[in-house]
Amino acid sequence: MTTPAVTLAALLAVLGRPAWWLLALAGFLARGGILLFLFAVVALPSPLALSDVLEPVIRQVYFGGLTPVVVAIVGIGIGSLVALVLAGALIGASTEVVLIGDARSAAVDEGLLTRSDRRPARWVIVRVAAARLIAHVPFAIGLALGSVQIVDVVYGELVSPSDVLTPLPLRVARRSIGPLLVMLGALVLGEITGGLAARRIAVGGGSVLGSVSRAYADLLSRPRSSVLPAILTTLVLGLDLAAMLAAVDLAWTTARSELVVIPTEALGAALGLVSFAATWCLALVVTGLIDAWRSVAMTFEEERVAAVVEARAGGLGEAAGGTFGASTHRRPGDWSADNRGGSL
Repeated sequence: MTTPAVTLAALLAVLGRPAWWLLALAGFLARGGILLFLFAVVALPSPLALSDVLEPVIRQVYFGGLTPVVVAIVGIGIGSLVALVLAGALIGASTEVVLIGDARSAAVDEGLLTRSDRRPARWVIVRVAAARLIAHVPFAIGLALGSVQIVDVVYGELVSPSDVLTPLPLRVARRSIGPLLVMLGALVLGEITGGLAARRIAVGGGSVLGSVSRAYADLLSRPRSSVLPAILTTLVLGLDLAAMLAAVDLAWTTARSELVVIPTEALGAALGLVSFAATWCLALVVTGLIDAWRSVAMTFEEERVAAVVEARAGGLGEAAGGTFGASTHRRPGDWSADNRGGSL
């Protein structure tokens, strides 16, 4: 099977397994996706409100007048952020490991090419989470460097606005398009390499650093099979998020406009809340579906490539799995055990 065919097979497999949608959604939200849904309904504080809250802390840090209270506040904030990142990484890794195992079982049931089973790795969830975090080091570097320019743009817009009619976030995004694109590219790169490394660890039992380095090498040695499924499904996921979050924002704005009217009309407020809840749930379901497709497509393709390499190493050639990938250790009803040529 080709890479596009495997990607399509992954979509068909995901459509029939709604439980995968929930697993993928849980991992997506735990690894930061929840922030996107919160931004659609939570009003960001104004620059004036932010300055009122942060100005006392920044002034004391800048002029060297740190107090134990300020140090404790900063320490608690940094510690809480690190704890949330680690917890999200572990939850996301646990759902990903389960999805990888289920996808391999589904591939075997469908007669797709898979590599031979190996001894499960120890501490697989922790190792997958560590590989994911290491794969996002380029994004962290891009975020640190790009945030300096973005802060300068924000300061310039606050001191001397270029357009008073356009909201501040849009003005900042327009003037910081370069750093934002770099950070977005680094984020996508980290997602792809982290996904490839996770599959090497969960199935092949590889080391963390070795799996990440080989994942980066795969992007150069076989870009079509390693990048195409991830890029295609990530692009669909991005378009889905943009459309769904816009619909959630519209539904929430409509519901909120009904709630702030005094006296509130009960029927209008109820319909607004029901519409918002339905839109929110639909956005979550579709996001889980597409994210599950992305995970399963990457697993199917990695298994196909690894099985071909394994077959070549054993002197069987690419046809070792048969016309549609069947082999002697498939489910009953396939070709005879003495003929590894395939079925159908």
